[in-house]
Amino acid sequence: MQICSEAIQFTSKSRSTPSMTTRKEALSRLARLVVETRSEIRAGLQVVENDLRESVSGLDVYACGQRITFGRIDEDAWEYGMLNFDGNHLRILTSDTMEDAQYRGTPYEGSMTVRYLSDFNDDENLTKLASPASIDSLWLAVEEKVREKLGEAKSAARLLSEFSDDQSESIDRDLSGLMQGDYFEKQWAGARLAIDIDASDSLTRTNQFLESVCRHYLDMRKIPLGSKKTITELINAVVDDFSPIIIPDGTDHSKDIKSLLGGVKSIAQGTGVLRTHLGTAHGGDKVANADIARLSNNLAGAVAIYTLQKLKAHMKTR
Repeated sequence: MQICSEAIQFTSKSRSTPSMTTRKEALSRLARLVVETRSEIRAGLQVVENDLRESVSGLDVYACGQRITFGRIDEDAWEYGMLNFDGNHLRILTSDTMEDAQYRGTPYEGSMTVRYLSDFNDDENLTKLASPASIDSLWLAVEEKVREKLGEAKSAARLLSEFSDDQSESIDRDLSGLMQGDYFEKQWAGARLAIDIDASDSLTRTNQFLESVCRHYLDMRKIPLGSKKTITELINAVVDDFSPIIIPDGTDHSKDIKSLLGGVKSIAQGTGVLRTHLGTAHGGDKVANADIARLSNNLAGAVAIYTLQKLKAHMKTR
């Protein structure tokens, strides 16, 4: 009986060994598939990052996908995250409801943990973030931001068009070519749109816009900038290059014209003074009046249009 018992035990062990080995191999295969799939997910997100980067063509875009819940970290607290695209990189923003409570329930990037895709090592949560709904929401958010940019560009063109008259057609095709696309239009519109939101910021943007126009003029005219950095130095160099204004009847109004061009210089210099004392360039708690910001923006627009028109005239005589 003892021999039979031992035989039965041996037989039982012999039969169980192949079964356990098979389950181990199956589990190992499953684990490898999980690792491989997670690697594919990470590679897929890198493709999404590249596609987004190529699609926005260098535009300054900031967009977030939908909020994805990772899991519970306390009885009434949850950890969550979202995909974010900053115009160049795909990033992961994470936080939890306990952290949000400290900011009165309003999450924003400053209170969230930010990681680039290569630095985010939580594969389980990355898998949740890589869901079709999450990725689709990010694409939709980026598309919406690009539409906003288009609206801003169209608004810039419309505002400049309304501001200029027939004799100073600031956005005709030839002049747009001289302006290297809509770069200056966007700069001017950015200053324009900030007037009623942040007048100090508008003053700074207006001055930067006029500086850009002056540098463009000098560059196209091949006039060395040298150490010229301030708007006063730039506008003086630009105005000094203007061709003489000839009155049709031959009357000498050179003094009046000189005074007028002096006014052009004064306007540009004034934008620089306002930027220094009321703008955001040098920090501090500065408060500017919207009316002053609007006046500065309008006058800078007039100077820019005249400057670009003079440049256009120079280019035609080449």
